[in-house]
Amino acid sequence: MKVSIITVSYNAEQTIEQTIKSVLNQTYEDVEYIIIDGASTDLTCQIIDKYQPYISTIISEKDEGLYYAMNKGISCAKGELIGILNSDDIYAENAVSKVVEYYQKTGADVVYGNAMWFEQDREAGIYRCDDIEELWYRMAIPHPAVFVKAEVYKKYGGFHTKYPIAADYELMLRLYSNHLKFGHLEEVITYFRIGGKSYQNKKLCIEDSKEIALTYINQCNHKEYYRKKIYDKYYESYLGYFWENDRSVIEKGIHNLLSSHSLKTIVIFGTGKWGQRVVYMLQNTNVTIACFVDNDKSKQYQSVCGIETESPDFLKNYVDGVLIAISQYGNEIMEQIRKMNSNLYILTLSDIGKAVIQENEWEEKK
Repeated sequence: MKVSIITVSYNAEQTIEQTIKSVLNQTYEDVEYIIIDGASTDLTCQIIDKYQPYISTIISEKDEGLYYAMNKGISCAKGELIGILNSDDIYAENAVSKVVEYYQKTGADVVYGNAMWFEQDREAGIYRCDDIEELWYRMAIPHPAVFVKAEVYKKYGGFHTKYPIAADYELMLRLYSNHLKFGHLEEVITYFRIGGKSYQNKKLCIEDSKEIALTYINQCNHKEYYRKKIYDKYYESYLGYFWENDRSVIEKGIHNLLSSHSLKTIVIFGTGKWGQRVVYMLQNTNVTIACFVDNDKSKQYQSVCGIETESPDFLKNYVDGVLIAISQYGNEIMEQIRKMNSNLYILTLSDIGKAVIQENEWEEKK
């Protein structure tokens, strides 16, 4: 069967050759490669032309943006299965062969694998999805590692271009809400660079993702549960946005939040990235950090940021507040804490994010 791979580019001279080579070096033989360029003004087109004999379709003309170009590529595609690889991303070795084998075994309408982030050729973390239900509140799957049946595009349409940053999320949620079969291939399919368009336009991405999720939430069987998750994700995302752009705003927001509850001491649940960031957030407040706690036994009784880490059992006799500095398993940890000590005041990263937004007197879109 034929597989179509689409790459969309614009002024990608620094990265596109690596992208092209990763497609042309695939071991799967029947690959149709389509490149849609937005009339680049740098050396992108010259680099593409070097590989012209091996590329099925090359179109270089002005367009209205990323997702317009992807839709153009989909309209050209003749393959049974279609993958989209951005001009700064790379396929892993044998990725297409693995996808085809999995697709033929499962008959999935949408096949998604794992992706590896990298920055300056250094691996930075893995992007994977163990629970496809997370699509109800976030883009849970890495779009550069997604392959969709061509007939699915014909029936359900391509990318909605009203979302200039998050149309890939809208498409995946639209397909999932229509009960299509999603299959998870447990392999790293793609390597992608940190710093793409959604990173560069993070605020717009946060707002659009919330709007998209709320658009489809009524088609979910557990809509109230996931509605809360949508807002939790929204607030956490803005917390991340301000961490990267204006930490002084976070300090004001967290100070007001803790003051409103008259907290004198706090335990930080989780010693990871956000746990350590919370230490920074609290440094100019009057709140004392009693300790970290962590479910990972290897981290217990270790020092993090000069603060001791205890077992969660520490909370059984604790009398003040706990801040859960973990995003992914926040609800499970909250239930764990409540079973140990129902009198504790529990805060989450979402609570901090909400306080930060209120500090800025931002009006949320309902």
